[in-house]
Amino acid sequence: MSEKQLGKVDFEIIRYSNCWEDADVLLKGLNVDQNSTIMSIASAGDNCFSLASTGVRKVIAFDISLVQLHLVELKMEAIRQLNREEYMGFAGIREASSRLDTYAIIREKLSEKCKFYWDQNIDAISLGVIHAGKFEQYFQTFKMNFLHTVHSQGLVDQLLAEKSEEEQLKFHDDIWNSAEWEILYKDYFGEKTLGDKGRDPEFLKHVEGSVAEMNLRRAKRHLRTKMAQENYFLNYILNNRFNADLPHYVRQENFSNVKRNLDRVELHHGLLDSALECYPNCTHFNLSDIFEYMDEDLFSIVGNQIIENSAPQAKIAYWNLLIERNLANVLPKKLNFDLDNCKILSASDLGYFYRAFIVNSKV
Repeated sequence: MSEKQLGKVDFEIIRYSNCWEDADVLLKGLNVDQNSTIMSIASAGDNCFSLASTGVRKVIAFDISLVQLHLVELKMEAIRQLNREEYMGFAGIREASSRLDTYAIIREKLSEKCKFYWDQNIDAISLGVIHAGKFEQYFQTFKMNFLHTVHSQGLVDQLLAEKSEEEQLKFHDDIWNSAEWEILYKDYFGEKTLGDKGRDPEFLKHVEGSVAEMNLRRAKRHLRTKMAQENYFLNYILNNRFNADLPHYVRQENFSNVKRNLDRVELHHGLLDSALECYPNCTHFNLSDIFEYMDEDLFSIVGNQIIENSAPQAKIAYWNLLIERNLANVLPKKLNFDLDNCKILSASDLGYFYRAFIVNSKV
């Protein structure tokens, strides 16, 4: 994203209170080990925690938004001080009645700037911080104000209920995928509403083609499969909560490893270029979908910056959402791309709204 575009984006709000990229796919794609030093977009912190859980040397969680880093710091301190069930209650993954009391305990260990921010935003603590982001509120509005006009809660439950692949496809095609559903989906997840209410209009500046049609096509493809039945992203979109299926970092088998390795996560306030300057020679990168926000010239410039400031054979992972971006196409002599492996990983991605998951490696 250019400096001109950055100036138009509000970074004083929580944009994402959950990470909306599939951590399981990310971990498979990067294939980190104990010698890995990872540079990762902080976002809501979840995928940084998942990366740290593997016992890597360090995770540098960078973000231009200080507010997002306040969210990550709060989650980190909550994970340190609480057990898994307590954390899920405090964060909003499960019901809880004493979030403010819990915050009073956690607060003592937060930095002064972080304390000040959350003291001024205590309602987000009461709500459960995983529900506080602009993107999450976008889905909450969809559920509360619009979804019921075309599908009852009973039909939502049926869509997500366990059944065979054939039964899922038939239910989708015969019952779920009505003309009313398509109209609603294209309107709510089209360029204007998504830009204004979900993300930001500046994030869609370089998109070509119909955002509504692309999003509907991907939803159709996913909702016709059994993967939809166990998709925690989809459950949040349709029910505004997580049920038995959870993000990677809070699953029973992962949470203790997250807690054990949290000290490996280091926060950095700034853009990628400043993070590269402060932390050269990283071996792995998790860059979410940041290249969506760049024109082709800036995309190439940033790609070269990563190559020049990273370790030999470094791996760079990122997602395509609405725009096709592959660093290996613009820097073919410097980066490799395993198309077959990325097709496999993309096919297993619960983030069905993404176009593709890309991993490049330095030559």
